[in-house]
Amino acid sequence: MRRINYRRGMTLLMVILAIMVLSVLLAAAFAAASTEARVSANQGANVDAFALAESGLELFMAKRDSLGFTATPPAASESARVTLSGGYADVVLAQVRKDTVSGRYGYAIRAHGVSTGATLSGTAPAERTVAEYGVWQTGTMNVLSAWTTLTGLSKNGNSGSLSGTDACGAAATLPGVATVTNPGYTGPTGPVSGNPPIDNLGTQAQAIAATNVDWNGIVNNNAAQPSITIPSGTWPSFSNPNYWPTIMMTGNTSLPGSGQGTLIVTGNLTLNGNVTWNGVLLVGGNLTSNGNNTVAGAVVTGLNVELGQTVAQNSLGNGNKTFQYNSCNVAKAMAGQGQLVGYTNAWLDNWNGY
Repeated sequence: MRRINYRRGMTLLMVILAIMVLSVLLAAAFAAASTEARVSANQGANVDAFALAESGLELFMAKRDSLGFTATPPAASESARVTLSGGYADVVLAQVRKDTVSGRYGYAIRAHGVSTGATLSGTAPAERTVAEYGVWQTGTMNVLSAWTTLTGLSKNGNSGSLSGTDACGAAATLPGVATVTNPGYTGPTGPVSGNPPIDNLGTQAQAIAATNVDWNGIVNNNAAQPSITIPSGTWPSFSNPNYWPTIMMTGNTSLPGSGQGTLIVTGNLTLNGNVTWNGVLLVGGNLTSNGNNTVAGAVVTGLNVELGQTVAQNSLGNGNKTFQYNSCNVAKAMAGQGQLVGYTNAWLDNWNGY
């Protein structure tokens, strides 16, 4: 009888020991699974924070004007919070180089991304900081004449002026008109002046290459960043003399009023009355001038031929119309197309000291 009780006691002890071992193993398994889930969640959140930081950095560099920063070049310091899906990025720009003589301005741009997505209990939001060194690159334009056309120009009467002499005296004299060979320029040559007065650009393909305007990129691929797009936007006030926006008008349109900057018209453009434009006009179709208009800067028309469209010869009617090359106005207009460009191999991950 005692032997039987001893065996029962040993069996109970073994059962208890087995339960303890299994409990320990089960607890370890739960702990390992919890740790693995936390590690996986942390890694995912870290990747999200990295994506937020990188997206905020790229968005700021490409479209800082949409965030309210319009100074060209950028100020010595700018900062903004960019709200994104799943979190946000705090972006800070600091000027590190200022060379006003050569017009070179260098910047360090850093973005601190914070993921605000769901996290495991007791886990802080993931954060990541990236940075890039960049330079302010001003917009440029290859100006061939006061009025460059890819489809020819016809002028009625001897009144008015098409002059390639730089109105601000900063650049060499250009042709008054630059055009394709066929149909070329027709009409009286008295109103046209420059060096030479009329420049023959050759075939349409040669004229397109010489003009070097990426019209398809501008119209279809956001190569230009307009400050205002019409008709969705409204014509601005030009009370501020330092305001030189880039305006895109889609389809055939008339110039609503006088202004300055870069005007991009995807269709035909009509100038009525005594309106003036200082800066750059890029027109996909024809430019029709009714009245005594003045354009001081540079004009390029007929650009829709780059898209495979047929555009008729421009016709400039009678009237005291003035189309005058002005390199200063072109430079001011192109300043609106400036952008921050990152240096090669100058990107950093986990920037310290944010």
